[in-house]
Amino acid sequence: MPRVGGGGGPIVPPQAQGAQKAQQTQKSDFAGKVQQATSQGTDAARTQQAKQTHQSKMTGKAREIAKRLANGAIDQKEATREFVSLVIEERLPQFKKRKKKKQGDEEESSAEQQLEEAVTELIDRDPVLASRLQNQFKKMAAKG
Repeated sequence: MPRVGGGGGPIVPPQAQGAQKAQQTQKSDFAGKVQQATSQGTDAARTQQAKQTHQSKMTGKAREIAKRLANGAIDQKEATREFVSLVIEERLPQFKKRKKKKQGDEEESSAEQQLEEAVTELIDRDPVLASRLQNQFKKMAAKG
């Protein structure tokens, strides 16, 4: 039996010691998670900023096409073709322009050019879609 008022201090049961270690581990885990979330947030912000920059470049190029169309430098079909080319570059990077291969007097067109021509023809054949695109070009030329 221990003496009253004797030395030794308070007795800490082993379970309490394990709880203290768990609390310390949880604190360090939480600190790590906060740091990770902060870095992910900045990565997400960088990604979002890159997307916005890319979108503004695309919009600028589309406005340029619209201005040239409004000035009469290009016709509707050429404006459509250039716009389709922009969309292909952005959405389908695997179709990037490749140099034409010469075989005698014939030139093979690249996959991008074939796709560009097919989509341009599709838009030209659909009067509603063609007029919507033309109206958008007019709005962009007026704004910019």
